[in-house]
Amino acid sequence: MHYWYDSDENDVVYESLDWEFVDSGIAKKSQFMHTFISKQLEPSTIYKYKIETKDKGQIFVSNTYEFHTPQEDAPSFRFLATGDLGATNAVSMPVFKELAQNHEYDFVAIMGDQGYNLDDFNGTKGDQYMNFAQDFYARVPLLTTAGNHEEAFDLMPYHESNFDDAMQYSIDYKSLHLISFATEVFFEGSDAQVQTSLQWLENDLIKASRRRAKVPWIIVIGHRPLYCSILSNPDCKENAETLRFGHSKQQGLESLLVKYNVDMYLWQVTCNIAGYTSCTDALHISGHKHNYERTFPVRNDTALTRSYHNAPSFFQVITGNAGNYEGGDIFDKDTDIPSWLGSRFQGYGFSTIEISPRHLDLHHYETHIDGTLGHLQDHVRVSKTECHINKQRIIRQD
Repeated sequence: MHYWYDSDENDVVYESLDWEFVDSGIAKKSQFMHTFISKQLEPSTIYKYKIETKDKGQIFVSNTYEFHTPQEDAPSFRFLATGDLGATNAVSMPVFKELAQNHEYDFVAIMGDQGYNLDDFNGTKGDQYMNFAQDFYARVPLLTTAGNHEEAFDLMPYHESNFDDAMQYSIDYKSLHLISFATEVFFEGSDAQVQTSLQWLENDLIKASRRRAKVPWIIVIGHRPLYCSILSNPDCKENAETLRFGHSKQQGLESLLVKYNVDMYLWQVTCNIAGYTSCTDALHISGHKHNYERTFPVRNDTALTRSYHNAPSFFQVITGNAGNYEGGDIFDKDTDIPSWLGSRFQGYGFSTIEISPRHLDLHHYETHIDGTLGHLQDHVRVSKTECHINKQRIIRQD
């Protein structure tokens, strides 16, 4: 790998860690993983880079890509949030590639189901998807979580988060503490695995609560939703209740989100209405459902308020309508709209989130079927005072 400052053709020094990963598919394909550890990067800088590989004496050189480092002292930053993005009918991908070139977003959070079963056809589907998404992922740092279509030999290492299977992690970024939680454990894991995952999450939230004065915002991302409005679908009823309350109503996600004053649960939701797969998520941000929904601050299936100023509980966003082969989810026509539902949108689109120490701005944009950017479909500002932040540091006992 070669990379350099945008204004300088001289390479920057780095270390390389390389290893071979052999998947567990029939073909036992080898994937070669490369981790590059750079020296300290300069803030507010555009770097260019390219990859060289050798095979049977031939040298192959990639296109030249570029990425940016954020401003060091900037009080606010923006990131993209999306999920359920396939290589077929990937309506939003042209917009993502264009936005990545503008260097306006510091990272992208993807709430699972990328490409849909990347292990299909002995992994060639994964190759197809990664080549398709390369111009996007090569320019913007990626934070993701596992969806129900990503159970095969998944690799998402984040050793610093002290979780043995590396499927869950958290980071601090400026005024945000971002947690990726693997919601599939509630449906694919044993009772012991569920409790291990929840214990890791609670320990992480305890640490985050102690740093609330410096890092005031806590967002949890996951694949499945805690709330969704297509109440005719099991994903929005019994599966959502399983996530909220746990198996046999012992413990689920909602009690931890409330106890530790999580601000937002973000998820990507994709439900196959005909096949009844599942959906769930909360800011909490999530996916899994192929639409967009935003709740009011909610707890126990009840909207606590319609105000997002010094909110008494978390709110949830579903942003799973980037584009996929299954198409969008259709909202129910004959059922009552839940009181906790703040906004929803049935077309294709994606979300952006801007965070400063006192404000969080959520925008959801439409993307047209031809891959062009459409209109703003939703916007909400979340705000908190210093007094409220100090209260959030106190762990709820109810």
